Amino acid sequence: MRGDSRAARIVARSNGVYDRLFDGSREAVLTGRHRREEPPVDGGRWPATVVCIPAPSTRTSLERWMKEACELTGPGHFLTGRADANHVTVRALEPYRDAASPADAASGAWALAMRAAAVGTPPLRLHLTGVTLTAGSVMAQLEPVDDAPWAFMERLRAALGEHAWYEDQWEPRNIWYVNILHFAAPIADPAGLVRWVEAHRQVAAEEVVLGSVSLVRYRYQPSATGRLMAMESWGSAPFGG
Repeated sequence: MRGDSRAARIVARSNGVYDRLFDGSREAVLTGRHRREEPPVDGGRWPATVVCIPAPSTRTSLERWMKEACELTGPGHFLTGRADANHVTVRALEPYRDAASPADAASGAWALAMRAAAVGTPPLRLHLTGVTLTAGSVMAQLEPVDDAPWAFMERLRAALGEHAWYEDQWEPRNIWYVNILHFAAPIADPAGLVRWVEAHRQVAAEEVVLGSVSLVRYRYQPSATGRLMAMESWGSAPFGG
């Protein structure tokens, strides 16, 4: 999900990164070698994160796709695409800490940086263009229609300063996306899932407008209706101030 040049990633349609993710993950899904999520542990995945929450209509569309995928994957997976859970990840801020709190000094610095970056940013406009596979998820593709989403990522990184250290370990993000299902169990019908993703690789574009940005942490919530990494909001800021 990282590594393309900034010039290349601004191209809005038919982003080759999504194609490479599908091509590189298809065999792992078909053979049961897909990555499987576990409840988070200190130092692991699902850290405090800056995210954008889509409008209700978009969240409903994403949940519908998740439900279709779930008919093929079977139970036991993380239902990341639920309408009350789906989100656009902008930047992760640290490894997972169960004790993380909005009262932490770092949390206050993250919130201030997020608000500072949001003030000079117009609402972000993207297109929802289809789905792809990764080794650990079904992912909805978001294609920026202009440079504003990338400019916001860079503005946030600058505002964070030394607090940007966590993602600074890797190449910058080169796609915008929403994971609608994280694999956490065997896939009941792997061939059917691959066919379903192939059929939805490119769909009629749906406009997505992101009007605000939020600081969240995740908490694991197993239940009779499915496993979930629920978001706990630590504050939000509208784009444009």
